Amino acid sequence: MSAVHRTVLPVRWSDQDLNRHVNNARVVTLIEEARLSAVAAWLGEDGVPDPARPRVVVSLSLDYLRPIDHGPELTAHVWVAGLGRSSYTVAYELRQHGRAAARARTVLVQTDPATGRSVPLPEGVRSVLAGLVVPDPDPEERAGAAPEPERGPEPSPESAPAREPAPAPDPVTARA
Repeated sequence: MSAVHRTVLPVRWSDQDLNRHVNNARVVTLIEEARLSAVAAWLGEDGVPDPARPRVVVSLSLDYLRPIDHGPELTAHVWVAGLGRSSYTVAYELRQHGRAAARARTVLVQTDPATGRSVPLPEGVRSVLAGLVVPDPDPEERAGAAPEPERGPEPSPESAPAREPAPAPDPVTARA
């Protein structure tokens, strides 16, 4: 079993918007489909959604890097980027035309169905996921992909806008 799960995602005609590329909300659905495929491959029966032992998405971040088109193959690369007591972080890269089109992260938390509160991940699930954690690889390492295009020169310190402080840690992830 590979730590980076790869799956081809179907891009439906109805996923397009008026700009003739995949609508931003539909990209979230594609990410969900990629996660379900990966978790089933990694965890087998323990990866099948089950209301008796729910794992819920508590955080989603998504960067749209370029439009996703209907037609050309869209491949998802999915990996476990972090593991906590009751949560794990899944990272994604959607690739089309040989380049990254979107990158995302979700944090999933194991919950008690009666209370809705977080509980520790089952030991078997935690053990499998622990063996799959991959630090975020360079784009070239993710799929033997071509490097991202180079960016322009960095602005000089005098012309650069002031940087905001780093955000505080996510309380859900910090507890997990």
